[in-house]
Amino acid sequence: MVKSCLCGLAVILAAVSPLAAQDAEPAPAETPVISPPLMPLSQPAVEPQSRVFFALNPAVVQSHGVRSAMVKRMVDSLVMAVSGQREVASAWKTFVRPQDRVGIKVSTSGAPVSSTHAAVVEAVADGLVAAGVAPGRIVIWDRLERDVRLAGYEDLARRFRVVSTEKAGGYSEKDVATAAVMGKLIAGDRSFDPKPGEQMSSKSHLSAVLVNDVDKVVHVPSLTDSVFSGLHGALAGMVIDNLDNWRRLARPPHFGDPFLPELYSDPRIGGKVVLTILDALRPQYAGGPFPGAQYQVNYGAIFASRDPVALDATALRLLDDFRKEARMPLMAGRVGWPESAEVLGLGFASEKHIELLRTGLESEVRLNEP
Repeated sequence: MVKSCLCGLAVILAAVSPLAAQDAEPAPAETPVISPPLMPLSQPAVEPQSRVFFALNPAVVQSHGVRSAMVKRMVDSLVMAVSGQREVASAWKTFVRPQDRVGIKVSTSGAPVSSTHAAVVEAVADGLVAAGVAPGRIVIWDRLERDVRLAGYEDLARRFRVVSTEKAGGYSEKDVATAAVMGKLIAGDRSFDPKPGEQMSSKSHLSAVLVNDVDKVVHVPSLTDSVFSGLHGALAGMVIDNLDNWRRLARPPHFGDPFLPELYSDPRIGGKVVLTILDALRPQYAGGPFPGAQYQVNYGAIFASRDPVALDATALRLLDDFRKEARMPLMAGRVGWPESAEVLGLGFASEKHIELLRTGLESEVRLNEP
């Protein structure tokens, strides 16, 4: 069962609770320890339909940031595990081709606290380059310019194109998505008119970066909860962050059900995603998707899957583990869009259909590395 697997992850980290351990900086081991290449954490009662891979090492998180070299090995091991390849370049070639324009969609609304770590983004970008994608054909983006600047991608911007939808064309006039719910237009929405009076619309325009600048997307959200959608992960990160007039789509009490899965199924949105890598190095379990350092955990994990629904379902259960430890209300039973996504055929949300597998390379600790 996935739930028991997630509880096991917390035990692997330390002999204390995740919250009690979040301020401690683990000391590197004197001797590298390498676990088996893949370690199943459960024996599902039925044949699993989706696999979620994770790399876990608490030593990757430091008081001043994360160890970039260790992060790279974690990302490389995950991509090889998901693809079934034994070499990094070959692994990435199963997802992209040299002629592709590849977007790396990040999450920066929690910057500078809980945005996607630059080290994770760099590891993904380096993998794409190893697969033959030229740096000039790689774009890293999110919604707002201010958030992107606060996320700390300055070094990446020297090698790759780092942009925001806000400053790189805004929202496409011709590319529109509709949903059966009305929303109030505000400044920044493509159809907003500054004339006095309330304006309502059931339409959203798509990010010009998504529709015009990229052929394929590697989605790299950071693991945070969300006051809007319950979880800001694989589905919400692609839908909410790439549409204007999004506020109508995800809010209590429906938290985005069924609008998030319906819109993710759009080939212009979820149809471009070839792989989702979830940055759970320092998850935020409350107050998201905005910064909330008091709700962060130094967890030290990264997840990856071809199935965005299985990834989100796993992430929700993990966040609820942290919320339970903090004696906060759980999201289970309130956030129903993963189950709706399964009904739509986007992936699997049920625990019995998800197999959680740990990669082995991430448990290696090398002394005196960044």
